[in-house]
Amino acid sequence: MLNLTPKALSPSPFFLNPSIPIPQNPNPKFLTQSRPSFKSEYQTERGHEFETGDTFFRHESATGRDLSVLAASLYKKSKSKLRVLDALCGCGIRSLRYLVEAEADFVLANDANEEYRRIISENLSRFERGFGVSERKWVVTHFDANRVMAECYLQRDFFDLIDVDSFGSDSSFFLRNAMNALKLDGGLLYVTSTDGYSSGGHRPHQ
Repeated sequence: MLNLTPKALSPSPFFLNPSIPIPQNPNPKFLTQSRPSFKSEYQTERGHEFETGDTFFRHESATGRDLSVLAASLYKKSKSKLRVLDALCGCGIRSLRYLVEAEADFVLANDANEEYRRIISENLSRFERGFGVSERKWVVTHFDANRVMAECYLQRDFFDLIDVDSFGSDSSFFLRNAMNALKLDGGLLYVTSTDGYSSGGHRPHQ
């Protein structure tokens, strides 16, 4: 069983060292025979420069990210601590903004596609370089989002804020595990549907 808390960084070296093989992804659609070559494509959002490569990213979703970071910032000010699980992080820009703007104490950035590891890790490393932070405040994992949240629940490793951006798929698929992994005393669950199919009425049954 995986321990995803900051204390687990020593006994779980594959979280820290990209050269150590990551446990096999349970989602076969992301398994490939060879690693793709990433195209370097830099974006800027609210003053943060980051790389997208071939990862999922939409400029139009910046307002949604603004609101999630605002909610996280207010939570940090009222509770004096903030642990975030970004369950489907894409390129990691939202995770980066939680670290920089909301001053999160720890961010678990997860994306099922392990081929995005270099992009996500490089983007989050900008936080340490830009702000002179010596302590590692983030971890990148590559598992199915429901698996990560279920593991957190089983280990009683609860988060102050869980961010679920399901990229337009049915968000209810993630809600049960997200609620279970959420801190009971005032925890925040931020759920979005990036491409808007469901909320726009194109999939009314969802």
